[in-house]
Amino acid sequence: MTFSPEWDDIYRGSKQLSVWPWSDLVSYVYRHARPDDGFRRVLECGCGAGANIPFFVKIGVEYFGVEGSSYIVERLHEAFPELRQHIVVGDFTQTIPFDGTFDLAVDRGSLTLNTTTAIRQTLALVFHRVRQGGKLIGIDWFSTSHSDAGAGDVLDSWTRTNIPKGHLSGLGATHFSDQSHLVDLLTTAGFVLERLEHKVIESVLPDDGPRLATWNFVAVKP
Repeated sequence: MTFSPEWDDIYRGSKQLSVWPWSDLVSYVYRHARPDDGFRRVLECGCGAGANIPFFVKIGVEYFGVEGSSYIVERLHEAFPELRQHIVVGDFTQTIPFDGTFDLAVDRGSLTLNTTTAIRQTLALVFHRVRQGGKLIGIDWFSTSHSDAGAGDVLDSWTRTNIPKGHLSGLGATHFSDQSHLVDLLTTAGFVLERLEHKVIESVLPDDGPRLATWNFVAVKP
């Protein structure tokens, strides 16, 4: 199992408990994968503390989530008892533990917290489980332009761990992509890119903050 045990400890310590839907993901779904356009069965890889679940419930899709932390899944079952069979503990780098195909798969910053090999495995699994014409929306995949891209210890050419400080400290494997590498990851899995955006946030005042750089994308199964 490649799920990082650090995340179960993080959730048990009441950290990273985001509860508001991520605005970029909401925007991308409305712009590129609306339920009215046939994107009604949705898989989320790494649903975490469930920030995006209320959004998907509100727009009336059939939601499924796979998450590696047993602790946080128990909390999600308490919060969303009607989704108990649709939110499960699992390692999405190894298997997608649901039957059938999906119209849309979404990931907000979970796949990017894995090694390159694990990401490739996951993308291949997701591609297999998304219907023809279905999409994968990725939000906040870390970029090599991020100020912490060279920090910590090397796991592989694109992945670091033990980042010593900042918002990526203590998260385990953290993967950083440049444009060509990200395109290779997606196209090797079989996807065709429909949209790719690079988001950079720099602290001006004070000017000693990190440079945050991430990728958002929409990929289609042809």
